[in-house]
Amino acid sequence: MSTSRESLVTALVAARRSGRPMTKFPSAVPLDPDSAYDLQTGLNAAIGRAAIGWKIGCTNPWAQQLTGTDEPFFGRMHEETTFTSPADLSGVALASPIVEPEIAFRVGTDLTPDNAPFTLPQVLEATAALAPAIEVVDCRFEGGWSPTLAETIVDNGVHGCFVAGPWHADWTGIDRPELQVVVTVNGEPVTDGVGSNALDDPAMALVWLANRVTGRGGTLRAGDVVTTGNIANAAVHAKPGDHAVCDFGPLGRVEATFR
Repeated sequence: MSTSRESLVTALVAARRSGRPMTKFPSAVPLDPDSAYDLQTGLNAAIGRAAIGWKIGCTNPWAQQLTGTDEPFFGRMHEETTFTSPADLSGVALASPIVEPEIAFRVGTDLTPDNAPFTLPQVLEATAALAPAIEVVDCRFEGGWSPTLAETIVDNGVHGCFVAGPWHADWTGIDRPELQVVVTVNGEPVTDGVGSNALDDPAMALVWLANRVTGRGGTLRAGDVVTTGNIANAAVHAKPGDHAVCDFGPLGRVEATFR
C-alpha cells in the first residue's frame, strides 16, 4: 500500500474511533472502484473488528443521484456495531448519522465464486431469513455525505452501525417490492418508503452483491447478514436524543435511540 493510501486508511480509522470527520479525500489516491474496494479491505483490517455480513448502498434511485453513480456499492458490517432492536446507540461514535430503513437477509448457504454468477432464484433459495432493519450510515469526511462513489467505498460504504428487528424464517409470503415502511422520529412521521425502492426488489440487491463479491474472489457465507439498501423516500438525519422507529407492517418494526 502506498504512503498516501496508508495515510488515508490511518485517518479513516482515527475518524471512526473519535467520531470526528477527517479532511477532504486526497486526490493522490486512485479513484476507480476496484482500487477503492482494495482500500476498504485495508481499512477493515486496520479496524480489526469481526465481520458479520455486508451492507449494500445506492440501491435507491435518489441515493444514486446524490452519489453520482448508476450502480450500488458494498461495505462490511461488524459484530461490535450490530444491535438488536430496540437499540441504544450511545456507545457508537457517530459524526453525522443518517437513519435508513432497510430489508435485511440472512444467508443460509455459501455463495462462492465456483457457483457464480447467481440468479434471483438461486439467491432466494440460499436465503434463510428476512428482518426489518435500520442501517445507520455515517460519512467520515468533512461536510457529511456528499462524496464520490470511490470515497464512499473506501469509507466502508459509510457504514456506521446496524440494528435488526425480528427475523422471519418463514418469509416466502412477504411481498418484498410492495412492503411499506413508515419512519418516525420522536413520535413524528418524517418519511415513508416501499421495498421496490431497492433495485425494484431488495432481493435483486442481494443478487448484485453475490455477483460483485464473488467476482472479486470473495464468498458470501452461511450466517452472513446482508442489509440491502435504503427504501425510504428521503434522508433522515439523526441528532443526539432522537428516537427513530421504522415500522414495516407485517415484517415488524425496528427502533434506535441516539445519545
